[in-house]
Amino acid sequence: MAVDRRTSRVRAWAARLALLCALAAPAANAQLLSKELPEQVRGLEVVDRRGQPTPPDAVLVNHDGKAVPFGSYFNADGRPIILVLQYYRCPIVCPVVQQKLVECLNQLDYTVGKDFQVVVVSFDPGERTPVAASARQHTLEWYEREKTPEVRAGWAFHTGEEQHVRRLADAVGYDYRALPNGEYSHPVAFFVLTPDGRVSSAVYGFDYPPREVRLALLDASGGRIARSIGDYFLHFCYRYDPTAGAYSLAAFRVMQLGGVLAMIGVFGLIGVLLVRERIVRRRRTRGHGAAASTTHAPARGALAGQTT
Repeated sequence: MAVDRRTSRVRAWAARLALLCALAAPAANAQLLSKELPEQVRGLEVVDRRGQPTPPDAVLVNHDGKAVPFGSYFNADGRPIILVLQYYRCPIVCPVVQQKLVECLNQLDYTVGKDFQVVVVSFDPGERTPVAASARQHTLEWYEREKTPEVRAGWAFHTGEEQHVRRLADAVGYDYRALPNGEYSHPVAFFVLTPDGRVSSAVYGFDYPPREVRLALLDASGGRIARSIGDYFLHFCYRYDPTAGAYSLAAFRVMQLGGVLAMIGVFGLIGVLLVRERIVRRRRTRGHGAAASTTHAPARGALAGQTT
């Protein structure tokens, strides 16, 4: 049942994508619109590859025209990776995905380049470096952070040869297909990878709630980019649901957290009571000691007088 729900959701997005492509295509292609899922998008579903590694030796060409292995973005300092697969000349869908993603990232406390990396890869082998560089420049203009060298390095746009890009897409469970008109059918999703390049989660559709992406980044980093108690709470209590492509509250985790908090509260109360009891005992002991000193003082004086 859960798998059917996820499949239905992905197919719904695929159908919308087919509709958008059909609207952008000549009228002769209007035959694509039917009650059944169009042939061009059948089977284009995101496969759950969570925990699977991505190929570090897949060679890409970055926005500066340099060949770089995908593994060069793996890191040991806990920064997760957002991987976006698209093609830059896409007439409708890919630009919307890119814009919506940037709008979401603008609302996060985390900063690209400092807390995580964004890697964009074109699966159109006909696209070259100038197109990737132009797309990156537009994205940097949308991103509402100071354009420090660190931030600029955090946005990496690529092209690549078919065999390398296909290996990367297959590793994350993302399929795409060329259409007769030269465009592509593909799922509407991006991926969040762990710092060492394993698939952590996928985010579907055109709507990216900041909390959802925040959870995905926290999950992929193992909580290492958490900045507050609230972040640790989110990381501990929410778990990724691959059937829905979203994060949901884990009841067992909440119960665990409640039990820990209850134990802390009980032991804290016991500690306060013990400290209070010790303070009261000390005060009583001091009081008895002072009273005893006052009682014996005249006797000593009298004795001193008699001696004199």
